[in-house]
Amino acid sequence: MMKEDLNVFQDYHAGFRHQVQSWPSNPVFHYIDELSKYPPKSVIADLGCGDAALAKALHSKGINVLSFDLLSDGAFVTEADICSRLPLPGSEPLSQESTEGGGQIVDVVVCALSLMGINWPGCIREAWRILRPGGELKIAEVASRFGTVDEFVSLIRDVGFKLKKKDDSNTHFTLFQFKKIARVARSEQEWAVLMSRSGVLKPCEYKRR
Repeated sequence: MMKEDLNVFQDYHAGFRHQVQSWPSNPVFHYIDELSKYPPKSVIADLGCGDAALAKALHSKGINVLSFDLLSDGAFVTEADICSRLPLPGSEPLSQESTEGGGQIVDVVVCALSLMGINWPGCIREAWRILRPGGELKIAEVASRFGTVDEFVSLIRDVGFKLKKKDDSNTHFTLFQFKKIARVARSEQEWAVLMSRSGVLKPCEYKRR
């Protein structure tokens, strides 16, 4: 829909910006502050970046932010389906031996309120593929979407991550920090079963107030 009608993309993000204005804080601003303290030349992938606020804020600090969303802005944002195949190097394990893949260049993946589609676990799988061994996955998600947080964390763990930190002090969203860990190769049938657990996140609904 967004590719066929640019207004759909623009209206969605305009509505999103209006929604978060009523929140105590915006998780994107939290990540700007947090990541600005990372070493220069760190490579960050912002998946579902919207208007690429993270890249625009960190560019002057020498931090490399690779921004992806469904449509490109011709400057900061690269067009990509973040739940399918990102245009970045990195491999899945090629054997049943515990491994972390190879060829990755990304130090940190950020998913700030971007796990919207019913195929969102594919985004977590892609995050694992592109992250360096021991790389970080930072997720901010609307608190009302969780059936139980434990089910959500369990799914992320089964993709190949270890929970390092959780912050639910905000009334509107929860922050998670995961670390990539080694895992064995999986068949596509095994992945299909894992992806079918996407219902641990409820649909995200924006209400007019």
